[in-house]
Amino acid sequence: MIAIRLHLDYEELSRSLKAAVSSYITNEKLLQLILSFSETKKTFPFGQLTHLHYTAFGGEGKQIIHLSAAVELLALSFDILDDLEDLDNFEEPWMKINPSLSLNAATAMYTISLQMLHELSSDHKWKIISTFQRFALQAMEGQHTDLQNDIANEEECITMIEKKSGSLIALASVTGALLATGEEFTCVEQYSYQVGLAAQIENDYRDLFHEHKNDLAAQKKSLALLFLNRGFNEHAKELTEFIAGSQTFTQHYGSIEAFKSKLLQSGVVHYLNVMKQIAIQKASTLIAEAPLPQHQIELLKSHLIINSSENKRRD
Repeated sequence: MIAIRLHLDYEELSRSLKAAVSSYITNEKLLQLILSFSETKKTFPFGQLTHLHYTAFGGEGKQIIHLSAAVELLALSFDILDDLEDLDNFEEPWMKINPSLSLNAATAMYTISLQMLHELSSDHKWKIISTFQRFALQAMEGQHTDLQNDIANEEECITMIEKKSGSLIALASVTGALLATGEEFTCVEQYSYQVGLAAQIENDYRDLFHEHKNDLAAQKKSLALLFLNRGFNEHAKELTEFIAGSQTFTQHYGSIEAFKSKLLQSGVVHYLNVMKQIAIQKASTLIAEAPLPQHQIELLKSHLIINSSENKRRD
């Protein structure tokens, strides 16, 4: 059996992240705030993706810990900004304090993540920095489209999700491969978008049943709402009328079970599952095209396909 170092040393990554923040922030209150936000991270899914691709493409060395920490810090800053912009996930610590303080801390974290890249002792440093910034900007563009909430159809919605969610997965994956080889592989970028799409569809489905994060109640132009608006049957039309009202799903339907049943009858549950499976199949096909040994391809599939819905949050 081929030995593969799959798992990132989370304690080492956490130390690297905290050391970087502490070295750049001199304001003690801001430092403690950022560190408190970082301590909410129990796992490091984006850093794990960076590490996974680094090792899959033959990388060896400790620089990957520093790069993975930078990726995680950026992802956390985007989570905070996303929650502040969407006004949800109120249980998070950055949503329980003055939003101006959280916004400033997130901006500082984003800036530090970029600065950390300049500390890499790699011949591929400038390629990594350029790629990092390119995908970060794409994610911001996707978020802006989502916030505008004027998406007209499913095709536009899929493009938005690929940019908003897929770009961060691509950032983590492509930079890991870049650190190992100095090359950007198109297939890595492309399957990252599909993995992001599949994970976001799963997140959006779960969020339908969260009364403090209900995209339907907010009439957010998600794939679910766009499908229901097409009114394929009476159940879909009834749900569209409910969404236009002001009641929560428990107030209107009496229970979460009744609401789930109505969604099932409308066809939206089946639709979302089909769309997710299509994205997963596309991702699987693209992963198979990676210029890697078969055992590494299977490793990527195992982590990206089987675990994708657990790893990605950009919702």
